[in-house]
Amino acid sequence: MIKNILSNLFFRTVAWCLFYAFLTGGMALCIIWEAVYTDLSSLFSENSVLEYLQVTALFFTLICVCLSGQRDPSRGPLVALLAGAASIACIREFDFYLDRCFFDGAWQLLAVVTAFSAITRAGRYPDGLRASLHDFLGRSSFGLMAGGFMTVFVFSRLFGWQVLWRAIMGDGYMRVVKNAVEEGTELLGYTLILIGAMEFLRETVHAVEKAHRVDIAIDHLRQNGIN
Repeated sequence: MIKNILSNLFFRTVAWCLFYAFLTGGMALCIIWEAVYTDLSSLFSENSVLEYLQVTALFFTLICVCLSGQRDPSRGPLVALLAGAASIACIREFDFYLDRCFFDGAWQLLAVVTAFSAITRAGRYPDGLRASLHDFLGRSSFGLMAGGFMTVFVFSRLFGWQVLWRAIMGDGYMRVVKNAVEEGTELLGYTLILIGAMEFLRETVHAVEKAHRVDIAIDHLRQNGIN
């Protein structure tokens, strides 16, 4: 029995790893497709396939996080923070359109309102937030999300620094190359965050199912004890 459980666990793990590999590879292929078939003047712009992929990754991240909160309401405070962070990142990706359609700084205002709302909602249940955070920090999903966050907001910013690419390309400097590197690295980070969110959902479902099995076993023991 134990051998069968380990075997099933191994194959499920391999299947998920392959899925994540295809997801990451698919993102890279989309970047290549855009580079080959998009006009140079609009390549990797605010209206590019790459930008849409980033927003799509954030959208599905938000869905996974919200589904986790639905499956396990005890994680509500943590879900509020994670959903707020994903929403702010999504707002940031639309900064060009928000500033253009409304007013300069519109995206910052919307991001601040979203952050305040998420923190306020999570802060209503400090004990639940503390417990869910303590559990989350020891999970693989946290490592993936943290790695994605560092990739987007630290590594991509430094690696996409114009000074670096002017030093590399010299007089042949092309801004589109810098944009490709910076935006492509951002997409990798958002993909890691999405994978972390999917793992977070898987962990939540597993924990809920395990708790349900334990409750059934306890009820069964009680019934046998009564009989």
